[in-house]
Amino acid sequence: MKRFPFIRAGLIFAVSPLVLAFVTSIFQGLSMWDEGGGTGTYIWFMMLTMPVGFVMVVIGLLKMIIGRGRRIN
Repeated sequence: MKRFPFIRAGLIFAVSPLVLAFVTSIFQGLSMWDEGGGTGTYIWFMMLTMPVGFVMVVIGLLKMIIGRGRRIN
């Protein structure tokens, strides 16, 4: 069974609204920080994705620490 990369997935999930706002601002020609323009509203999604991504990173770190502890014994 292949292991799920919690740390990498958590980091990508946490910053995905920022990347989405940047990419859509390129196509629309507006500032990604302008909330009235549409692309800036994606940044508000970080209020959800940052905590969830942080939890995923913590789970990944705990799995890594526990896995190393089991290999030593």
